[in-house]
Amino acid sequence: MQPKLRSALRVAAGAVTSAGSQNFLGAQWVSAVPRLVPPAIREQTALLLLSISPHYFYGGDRMAEAERARTTREVLVRDLLDPFLDRDTVALDFGCGPGYMAAAVARLVREVEAVDVSPGVLACARVLNGAPNISYETPDQAGRRNTPVDVVYSFAVVQHLTDTAFGAALALIRRRLRPGGTLILHFAAPVDGWRSEAQWRADSSVSGRAKLRFGLNCFGRSAAAMESMVVRAGFAHVRIEPLTGRTSADDDIARQHWLLASD
Repeated sequence: MQPKLRSALRVAAGAVTSAGSQNFLGAQWVSAVPRLVPPAIREQTALLLLSISPHYFYGGDRMAEAERARTTREVLVRDLLDPFLDRDTVALDFGCGPGYMAAAVARLVREVEAVDVSPGVLACARVLNGAPNISYETPDQAGRRNTPVDVVYSFAVVQHLTDTAFGAALALIRRRLRPGGTLILHFAAPVDGWRSEAQWRADSSVSGRAKLRFGLNCFGRSAAAMESMVVRAGFAHVRIEPLTGRTSADDDIARQHWLLASD
């Protein structure tokens, strides 16, 4: 299939399965599909659905890409998150996607709340990365819970959020994180070559407007901007560091930054 045709079909499929904004695979019917197909093809169906989203599985070999995602997240957890986790930890994975990082964390902790805006992605995550101590849920469901969590982490998510959406996420996290708990946010900065939200909004090109309209942007934020938003949300003891040299994971994350803070 020609690349342009493949791209056009993917855009069309994305429109049919989306619930708007960045809620890819959020259409009501999508989350039912993995439950309804025979068990023998459930995993392949979940991978096929995920490949419709612009965030997952770009190549033709979805099984190989899924295995790479699993391995990469296991390495990131080992190198970056392990010091913050133990068998008594209750962790919240904000923007869990298909659940590969949640599954790696779940082997080290008591419980993981894995949160994502898309019910369709959560349905796929339950198939691909289900575990007895993982609860997959939407932000609204997480917001209705009152039990505190010890650690909140978020990887490859902040860059997809506008300042407004990021502020709302921080408010939810602030309410759920216990006093003295740890917040861990991966982010991409302008020094990494990423454009800011203001730069994206000033882009009047057809492609720029289309990406903003359909939520396909990746926003870079400076360390100062990240710290300001996190402090305004009520967090303290903020520390920002480059991730270069901290992990051997073969992923863009390894060349970007993270923010550590506490309630």
